[in-house]
Amino acid sequence: MANASSCSNGEPSKKETRVNFEPGTSGIESDQVEVTIHNASRSNGLRNRKPSYHFLPKPFERSNGSLMNPKFDSKVLENHLVKCYFPQVRRLFRHILYYVAIASCCWALFFILMRVVHGSDHWVYFVIGSIVSFLTMIGLLLFTRSPKYERHPRMVALFLAVFLIIVIQLPFIFKDADISPVGTFFGVVEILILLYSFFPITLFTAAGFGGFLSISYEILIALRYEKMQSAQYIICKLLLHFIIHFIGCFMYIMTNTRMRSNFSKICQSVSAQEELKRERETKEKMIHSLMPQHVANMVMATHPSKDEADAEDEADKAEKKNRSKKGRSVRGEIIFRKFQMDEMKNVSILFADIVGFTKMSSNKTAERLVSQLNDLFGRFDLLCNESGCEKISTLGDCYYCVSGCPNPRPDHAICCVEMGLSMVIAIKAFDEDHNEEVNMRVGVHTGTVLCGIVGTVRFKFDVWSNDVTLANTMESTGEPGKVHISESTRDFCIDEYEMEEGEEVPGGITLSDGESLRMWPTVSECLVCFCVSISVLCA
Repeated sequence: MANASSCSNGEPSKKETRVNFEPGTSGIESDQVEVTIHNASRSNGLRNRKPSYHFLPKPFERSNGSLMNPKFDSKVLENHLVKCYFPQVRRLFRHILYYVAIASCCWALFFILMRVVHGSDHWVYFVIGSIVSFLTMIGLLLFTRSPKYERHPRMVALFLAVFLIIVIQLPFIFKDADISPVGTFFGVVEILILLYSFFPITLFTAAGFGGFLSISYEILIALRYEKMQSAQYIICKLLLHFIIHFIGCFMYIMTNTRMRSNFSKICQSVSAQEELKRERETKEKMIHSLMPQHVANMVMATHPSKDEADAEDEADKAEKKNRSKKGRSVRGEIIFRKFQMDEMKNVSILFADIVGFTKMSSNKTAERLVSQLNDLFGRFDLLCNESGCEKISTLGDCYYCVSGCPNPRPDHAICCVEMGLSMVIAIKAFDEDHNEEVNMRVGVHTGTVLCGIVGTVRFKFDVWSNDVTLANTMESTGEPGKVHISESTRDFCIDEYEMEEGEEVPGGITLSDGESLRMWPTVSECLVCFCVSISVLCA
């Protein structure tokens, strides 16, 4: 079975095409197959085609094209509309019940006054009918508060429509009714307006009940009053009823069109808000991947004070004039943040390097090597988050992270040591997964650093100080499979691990300050280091 789509009048139409495969018959070789294609008849396609009004503009987006019964072209969207607008529909239906209940009370008072003033003979029946109508409305009001009404709202509306049509024509039972033809006619007009405007029924149902009410009412009026049988009265009444029904249909169509148009716009607005929310979350994730969350929040939440804002506004105006003269802005200029550098004390720095990386990379393609590095560094990133460290960067096969920066924490040294020990375990698992023979050499040092965001293009969060250089030295002089820590780091975790004393590492560093060179004070004449072995780790 295959479906072939053809276009007629600009709209695609689907036709069913049956394909039969039969073995070869006379005149056809036995290894061949005869194919017969049966197309759907044109008459069936025309018979199943729904009427459409291509010459009229669509009243709202996703319209089904029906003029008399406007709906969405999607059943899912239409059902969602009905579900969302049900509280409003129920509220409007309750307004009908309130109105009819109040009108019943007014009619009961009117008939009682008619008895007092004119001495009516049928006033008791009319008062009883008004009371019954009032009690019926009260019962329907109570029913609309029950869960059963949510399953059968149209059945309740149809019951109320039949009830009102019967009640408005009951006065014709009596020869001398207490209501004049003008009073009953206004009652009919009120019911017609209610049917078209407030009842939760389709347009065809409202027109059917309204047409039945108009015809039955005019027949009863003509039978009761002979002067209503003249051609003049009949033509006038026909025109009057036609105008009332035309206005009612127009109100129904415009109400439903406006409701669906508003609903479509609300859906588009909500969809746009959700899309903006997803884009904002994506942007925040991207920014948080470039820098720590604390720093990212400070960058995104930076707002100048009022005085600074006024000064910056004047500077921006002058700058815009200069830019307009130049014709273009400076490339790579960052205008959403200010340069800020913070000094952080008691920060532990970790450097880790892959031992055997050169041998591992010698027999692999670049794609394979980068893929394995991505796998390994991905494991390290997870360990970094779990151990409370902040990743700074990767330098080739070197992994670089800190703890206690930019958010201070008292256990920064323990976090870095735990990170180093976990990296040793992780690379052993990496060796088993990829059949490699590499190891980790880890160095940790604790000291003071300067941290901040550097650069205007592809900027990043970074740390600088002599202690960072010492941490790098700790890594390069360490032993594979162990965490090489300095004496300052040992002071923060002396009671947490079993340690063995390592070799002495020179700690003197010379830096330049302008044109003259000077020797910065060293941590000590010789920096005594310790190795924390994975095999002697204790709780």
